[in-house]
Amino acid sequence: MNINNRRRVRPGFTLIELLVVIAIIAVLISILLPALANARAEGQRTKCLSNLRSIVQTGHAYSADDPRGVLGPIHRESVHSPSGGWVGEGYFEYGGGPGTFMGVTGFGQAFGPNTRPFNRLMYGFGDINVNSVDPGDFGQFQVFQCPGDDFGYQGGLTGSAADPDGGNTAIEKSYYKEYGTAFRMNNLTLSGQNGARVYGIYGRPITRIPDTGATIAWQEPRAHQQMLCNGRASIVQSPNVVSISGNHKKLSRFNVAFADGHSSTLNMAPETWYPSPQGEFQVRGAWGRLDCQPDELYDDGYGF
Repeated sequence: MNINNRRRVRPGFTLIELLVVIAIIAVLISILLPALANARAEGQRTKCLSNLRSIVQTGHAYSADDPRGVLGPIHRESVHSPSGGWVGEGYFEYGGGPGTFMGVTGFGQAFGPNTRPFNRLMYGFGDINVNSVDPGDFGQFQVFQCPGDDFGYQGGLTGSAADPDGGNTAIEKSYYKEYGTAFRMNNLTLSGQNGARVYGIYGRPITRIPDTGATIAWQEPRAHQQMLCNGRASIVQSPNVVSISGNHKKLSRFNVAFADGHSSTLNMAPETWYPSPQGEFQVRGAWGRLDCQPDELYDDGYGF
């Protein structure tokens, strides 16, 4: 018998070897998946910061053309808003798409994308037909969008008016879909019977912003919600100190753009807020400031 003609049988993997290989693959997946998720989240955060930077830089271009040098524009309909409510007071109507809230009766034409001040600079005034823009179309007005903007206001928070409609309920849709932009202008105000004193950048000449490198101009709306939930944090000592997540799902971390044109991710946890001096309206922290004290603007309801 010729030994060379014998068929050689190649031994296969044993069950233990297969289990070891499967375990190694599972460990590698468990290591790689969080890294990929973190890379995706970082990409979204970077895109958000880039859009915020574009918005505040548009504010600088607007300021250069405006006779008063205003950084945060006043919408032409803001003094005779159909509801007399917050929508025409410098929060979301500076630029962007129509949004479903902006599209309700009385607001669609008055605050449509063809009327918003920044859209005139970015797209050309009159080039956008409000009736032709789908509020859910994410292909338009991309600079006003945030990739993490998908869950709106958090409802059920104590001690605050937690959503901009005046209630304490959640808005499940994105800010962009609701208001046409994912970013809120800093319109810090104190309202009274005869008008409002404005301490934010709304309607404010850039020369009257005391520290442009530290003053927030635009921000994620949830940063404003955290301020409200803390009883304006440093202004009213609230027992209901609340930390919420920003658009990018990090607790007390919010993307903002400063008045000097740069953008950053801030830690705005309750312990980072400074106490307000007695008798003064200051909203400041280790992260910067929202107020332009001691300079205040007075809005009597008919413009500045």
